[in-house]
Amino acid sequence: MVRDRIVFATNSPQVREKLLSQGSDLTLEKAIDIARSYEIAQDQLKTMVTPRPSSQAPMAAHAIFSKRRHTQHKGAKASSCNNPQKACGRCALQHGDRDVCPAKGRRCKKCQKMNHFAKVCRASQNKSNPVYTLEQDNSSGTEELFIDSITKTNEGESNEQAYADVQVGAQSHSIRFKLDTGATANVIPVRLFNRLFKHVKLTPATRSLSGYGGEKLDIKGTCELKCSRKGSHHSFTFDIVQTAAPPILGLRACLDLNLVKLVMSIESTDITEEYADVFKGIGKFPGECSLHIDPTAVPVVYPPRRIPFMLKDRLKEELDDMERNGIITKVNEPTEWVNGLVVAEKRNTGRLRVCLDPRDLNKAIKRPYYPLPTLDDITPKLAGAQYFSVLDARSGYWNIQLTHESSLLTTFNTIFGRYRFLRLPFGIISAQDIFQRKIDETYSGLNGVVAIVDDILVFGRTKEEHDANLRAMLERTRERGVRLNPEKSVICATEVSYFGHRLTRDGIQPDPKKVQAIKDMAPPENKNELETILGMANYLSRFAPGLSEVNAPLRHLLKQETEFVWDHNQDKAFRQMKDLITREPGPVLCYYDTTKEVRLQVDASKHGLGAVLMQEGRPIAYASKSLTPTEVNYAQIEKELFAVLFGCKRFHTYIYGRQIVVESDHKPLESILKKPISCAPARLQRMLLQLQRYDIQIVHRPGKDIPVADTLSRKPLHDYDSTLSEGMDEQVHSVIKSLPVSDKKLSDIQAATHSDQQLTALKHIVQVGWPDDRHKCPQNLLDFWNFRDEIAYYDGILFKSDKIIVPSALRKTMLEKIHTGHMGIERSKQRARDALFWPGMGKDIASTVENCHICQERRVSNTKEPLMSHQIPDRPWQIVASDLFTWKGEEYMVVVDYYSRYFELDKLTSTTSGSVIKKMKAVFARHGVPEKLVSDNGPQYSSQEFKAFAASWDFEHVTSSPHYPQSNGLAERTVRTAKSILDKAHAQKTDPYLSILEHRNTPVDGLKSPSQLLMSRRLRSVLPVTSQHLKPCVTGWRAVQKTREKKQALQKLYYDRSARPLTTLQQGDHVRYQQDTGLWKPAVIIKPAETERSYIIHTGEGKMLRRNRRHLMNSKAQPPPESVCDPQAAPQPSEPDPTVQCTDLPRTNDNTMPKTRSGRIVKPRSILDLSLEGQFGAIWDRGALVAINPKDRQKYAALLVSLMAPDCRFLLDTLLYNPEKYSGPPFFVPDEQVQSLFGSACDIEPLQEVNALTENFKNWGMDYLIEKVHLLLRKS
Repeated sequence: MVRDRIVFATNSPQVREKLLSQGSDLTLEKAIDIARSYEIAQDQLKTMVTPRPSSQAPMAAHAIFSKRRHTQHKGAKASSCNNPQKACGRCALQHGDRDVCPAKGRRCKKCQKMNHFAKVCRASQNKSNPVYTLEQDNSSGTEELFIDSITKTNEGESNEQAYADVQVGAQSHSIRFKLDTGATANVIPVRLFNRLFKHVKLTPATRSLSGYGGEKLDIKGTCELKCSRKGSHHSFTFDIVQTAAPPILGLRACLDLNLVKLVMSIESTDITEEYADVFKGIGKFPGECSLHIDPTAVPVVYPPRRIPFMLKDRLKEELDDMERNGIITKVNEPTEWVNGLVVAEKRNTGRLRVCLDPRDLNKAIKRPYYPLPTLDDITPKLAGAQYFSVLDARSGYWNIQLTHESSLLTTFNTIFGRYRFLRLPFGIISAQDIFQRKIDETYSGLNGVVAIVDDILVFGRTKEEHDANLRAMLERTRERGVRLNPEKSVICATEVSYFGHRLTRDGIQPDPKKVQAIKDMAPPENKNELETILGMANYLSRFAPGLSEVNAPLRHLLKQETEFVWDHNQDKAFRQMKDLITREPGPVLCYYDTTKEVRLQVDASKHGLGAVLMQEGRPIAYASKSLTPTEVNYAQIEKELFAVLFGCKRFHTYIYGRQIVVESDHKPLESILKKPISCAPARLQRMLLQLQRYDIQIVHRPGKDIPVADTLSRKPLHDYDSTLSEGMDEQVHSVIKSLPVSDKKLSDIQAATHSDQQLTALKHIVQVGWPDDRHKCPQNLLDFWNFRDEIAYYDGILFKSDKIIVPSALRKTMLEKIHTGHMGIERSKQRARDALFWPGMGKDIASTVENCHICQERRVSNTKEPLMSHQIPDRPWQIVASDLFTWKGEEYMVVVDYYSRYFELDKLTSTTSGSVIKKMKAVFARHGVPEKLVSDNGPQYSSQEFKAFAASWDFEHVTSSPHYPQSNGLAERTVRTAKSILDKAHAQKTDPYLSILEHRNTPVDGLKSPSQLLMSRRLRSVLPVTSQHLKPCVTGWRAVQKTREKKQALQKLYYDRSARPLTTLQQGDHVRYQQDTGLWKPAVIIKPAETERSYIIHTGEGKMLRRNRRHLMNSKAQPPPESVCDPQAAPQPSEPDPTVQCTDLPRTNDNTMPKTRSGRIVKPRSILDLSLEGQFGAIWDRGALVAINPKDRQKYAALLVSLMAPDCRFLLDTLLYNPEKYSGPPFFVPDEQVQSLFGSACDIEPLQEVNALTENFKNWGMDYLIEKVHLLLRKS
């Protein structure tokens, strides 16, 4: 069996003994594993005990080996003269007999002893490397441990010796151990044990330590100690030895603490043998590639360069070898381009590297830009990977063939003639793009395979998965003709170096070689050396948060104006930088896993931003950024949101397209994303717009819970990403420039803000940041707390979103400007909220409008109150109403019965109280005296004479509120009926009394006729009627009352839909009462009147008036001084007061003009006074479109056009004004509307345009009023 052949054929007794001890449990796989482990240990041991150069002074150090106790050391002979195959231990020569040794009888020049030469003298070794033996008291079957010697240089630890810092014991003392993979025990010197572990109890030793020299070392005892390193924790047995040697860790401890990794070299050999063809020669991708040249480029020809004589032959050999391998070929034909040649000597092999110098050719090549993957691009794929292989594409670019035309472009000149490359040469500007595209195409679709240029990484979550991925990769490599370099490849390892970093199972670590290189760096002597050092340090900045803060003094030396002077500050910074990068244990960045939740921690400090990408509490990547001088002046909330934007953009590839939780210690950020973007200040708006592409949720966490982000922000890298804040300041400046404010006013606001105590405190808290708790906010700033996330500070001005926060000194002026147009409270608020803000601005605006005398005078009328219906009488002529009216210059009186709606119409000879009383007595004589008479408050009814008449005839007289005819509604409605009857009779030239008779005989409201309800009979008229119908018939009063109640309730229902009750006024309230002109004048409530909703008021002119509640308005403003009253306002005639004696007013003799009941002439008012009719001979008509409701203008135009004859001319008046300045009834008619309404049927000719603006219209808020007259001609 193969297993048995391994056991008996091995040349190592130790391996054979180990194999035999397994007994029947030994299998072939276990035998191979034991043999493999022994070989690895021996190989590593050899690398650790290699001889030192003679310049090194050896120091005593110890390694431990295990042998059986019966092995003899003290009895070993000193020479091997009897063995002709070995060098003599006395003379170092080979000879047969001991007696013929040349050293016999000679004295050693070192130890002065006889029979050996100085070159083999052991005296110096015994002095520098004492060997000790620690005997074990047990039987001969126990193990004996030996200590070997390893040299140590005077300058410190040699690079060929392995040391590591390990935390030992409960107190985690850091001890630097020497790593000995050939040892089977762990040793701590007594002096170190007594200093660090006095409290630990020792147990007696059960084994001994001995050296090759036979000296014994006393073991004080053994103990168990806990050891930890980089998250790995184990307990080991330590021997406490009296020695000056350093502490030692054996093989088992090194493996458990991950200080040593076993490389599977046998499997590596197997795989390279299986794919031997892939690891030999230079590969060849299928197809050819072309180099594209700018046709305008001028070709350049270089002569051959001089080569040192000592390199000529070697160069010729290298050229010939490249020609044999098909890399280059001789050129005999003419070529436009001839490049230079660069020759360099390879460091490891000493062979020459032949390179093209295509500096001019590169300027002419059109580069096919292709994205080069970065480590950040591939690390997310490594999540969970446990095994790695790194393979190198041999002579990477040479795997790609060139087309003939492209090959001619690579012609180069040598002293041996011209050559051209058949393969893609190094140095071509597009070579990297071409090769990366080829390598991506080659391994596209393979699982667990990524490549950056010629470094190919294979990985797997398990060994089986890794092996399957590796074989698939090698198969594809073989298919595509690529060749790999076995010397630069690592197969199936748990840790590999890749692209300048160390990839492990736990995550990414810095490459130990680069860390060691920085650790070994000497201080620079000039700026060039300093730039190199900082470049190496910055490469590892992702593992060193705060590196920029530490190396700031070093970067200061790189400034052009700074002289290179290395002093104490620079030296201290240099050492701190090295310690930060090389500290143990170093940071580990875990791999990004797309299946796990991602959290982004951000923070902003005064001078920097920090961000950490986390998964399951472990960092994936760090990032920091220093703020530019402009960004330093941002408000704190702007910096905090800027940090969010920085983190999202820096880690865009990780977070785009998935939900992300962003953790920040700035609580206002939680609410700012929930508000509309338009509510944010200008700079925040820009940031929020850029964040719209990300699905983020900002949550608040205290700074102590996100220490890494906080540290990064306070010690940021000097990464000035100008694109990050691009456009933000322009956005702010555009907002300021777009403000409708002059430069002087802007300066005034800046100055007032600077001197305002409250706004100065607000500016400070905006810049340093708001407290997390409202209770910690300064008392004078609590008014701003609820919208603190909307406040920003730009160019000396505070803003709430895009609104200026007005200083207190300018608020009164701003209120005056806001109310310049005398708009109402709500419109004034809307206007102010577009541009301005201060706490309580709404209340201040309301107070300003309410105290504006002009606005109060010109307020719109009160809304109507709910309907108050009159009492429904239960019998005829119980309650009657009376009113006067004028028809065609003559005065009439009506008296109507509330029960039957029967009315009497009498023509008056005059409007005096006596004339009215005379007619009323005649009516009462016919129908009886009513219980109640309702009338308006006209002078005829409110005179003392009428009061005496009411008293003598024994009826109650009730008057309605002055200027409120609605309270005498039945009389007003009867007046309209009477006028209608008179108008129609006059037009038909019939007797109006016959019309009145028919009205009295006509049923109304679903009841009997007024005559039937009043007299219980029909009246005989000119209409034929039977006698039966003329017989008396009594109608039940209950049916009449019930019908009236139903109608009254329905009327109230519809009326009250648009009505609302007004507040009750109290005695002494300041009010304004509405005049006939619509203006509101100040007054004071004296007392409520006897009738409901009526009040007795005292006006500013000293008059006592009675007014309905609808004509009264609460007023907070005091009456204006006389100086501000309108001097043009004519005094209004006094209205009769129930408490004041009122005489009759004389009747005017002018019957040609309409008059009021008091005799005042009513002059119709018209703003359309133009007299153009006289200029035309055949004006058919004239109209004003402004008088037509806008929704009816289309019908009006259609009707007008239909009536116009072909030769007709029509004058049309229109008005133009600014509709935004006037909110009353719309009579604005633009020219476009005239054209739209009449243009299709009429020719329109503009005749006249005048300015019609008067003071009255200015008071309405208008700033211009243009009256136009158009001539309309019907088209033929």
